[in-house]
Amino acid sequence: MGIRKSSGAMRRRSFLKSTAAGAVGLALGGALPVRAPAQTRKQTVTIWSHFAGKNFETFQRYIAEFGQANPDVEVKATSYGALEILPKYLAAVAGGAPPDVFHAPGYVPPDLAFNKVIAPWDELVKVDPTTYKNFDPITVYDGRRYGIPVNGGLAVMLYNLELFEKAGLDPAKAPETWDDLIAAAQKMTNPAESQWGLVLGNQPGTATTQMYYTFLLSAGGELLTPDGKSIAFNSDAGLEALTFLADNVHKRKISPQKAYSEVQIYGEWGTRKFGATTLYPVWTGNILATKVRSATKLIPRKVKPATHLAGNYWTLSTASKNKEATAKFCQWWVQPAVSGRWAGETGAIPNSQAAADHPDFKKFLAQNPLGQTFLDAMPIARPFPGVVGVPAVIQIVSEMVEQAVVAGVPPKEAMAKAAARADAELKRAQKA
Repeated sequence: MGIRKSSGAMRRRSFLKSTAAGAVGLALGGALPVRAPAQTRKQTVTIWSHFAGKNFETFQRYIAEFGQANPDVEVKATSYGALEILPKYLAAVAGGAPPDVFHAPGYVPPDLAFNKVIAPWDELVKVDPTTYKNFDPITVYDGRRYGIPVNGGLAVMLYNLELFEKAGLDPAKAPETWDDLIAAAQKMTNPAESQWGLVLGNQPGTATTQMYYTFLLSAGGELLTPDGKSIAFNSDAGLEALTFLADNVHKRKISPQKAYSEVQIYGEWGTRKFGATTLYPVWTGNILATKVRSATKLIPRKVKPATHLAGNYWTLSTASKNKEATAKFCQWWVQPAVSGRWAGETGAIPNSQAAADHPDFKKFLAQNPLGQTFLDAMPIARPFPGVVGVPAVIQIVSEMVEQAVVAGVPPKEAMAKAAARADAELKRAQKA
């Protein structure tokens, strides 16, 4: 897609200043040249990642493996939370000392490419030719690739089969529609025992908008207009999706009136008190570790089957002084033998068909009873629109969900306020 060029250094400084100050509120192979032996020196590549816990430990193991094969490059990774990594990164950019690689969680903010905060990879790294095209809308801007897919991620429904059976439901018959989901959740809900049929994330941030976007698409709606210049979630479908989420708490009472992040939900899955939630593949290991008998299925539909495509991406800081060494690491990563094994170990979706077909991934998939549904959902998975200003829209939509679901603001009122804010922010960001 075509994105208008930045109007200059002044615009870039303005972007960094305004976005860094409010980032929490707006968050979100070809062979490489080698030096002659006499010129070789060890280079250090810094990566800021939002991988945490077991996934970060696994990531560190992969870094060590790369280091053994490439003794001329040392990779140092630092872990930050998904909500704090963008504001910290923008502050580092403004201070002139960003990491070489910013690990974009969920999507690559188009504003970073538009404002030349990150640089294109095209001349540095060649992705596998079978890389899933689903990634292109959120990694390719103005014809150039700004994000290297680390792995894919999308939402499916996760069900507690133990509660299914306890409620007299057939574990072999998962809900196929929103009405089916509501009916099943009602049977699994027991507020007196803090047992809830459906628990969904609702805290401000990217993950909450990912969840809302999934139900918005299922209802036949869109986040933005086709040209990307106006918001479109303030529609009948958008209101229907928001009302569905709010009514689950305030009218049907199948969901708790409590602020929840998806990480908190997965952390409490082991209490055996939740009947259903949405799940992204990189969290399957956490779910399996709880020993709760669980299953994954496609998101129940309203108008059509749908889900949101997320994932993880390497982005290259324009200010990086180690682009060649950084590219060497990323080129190593996109090999199907590496990325396929990573996806298998973490439960993620491979970044290419070649990685998905690799024996190592297939071995892990055979051992993961929750994994196949994610691959089945890949053909219907859609990322956020890749347009400048979408980070602000994402944050505002998540705040809208929180207002309607947690605070109890009538959905129509919450949507009207969010729509006005989001449209203004979108136009401001896209103004030349």
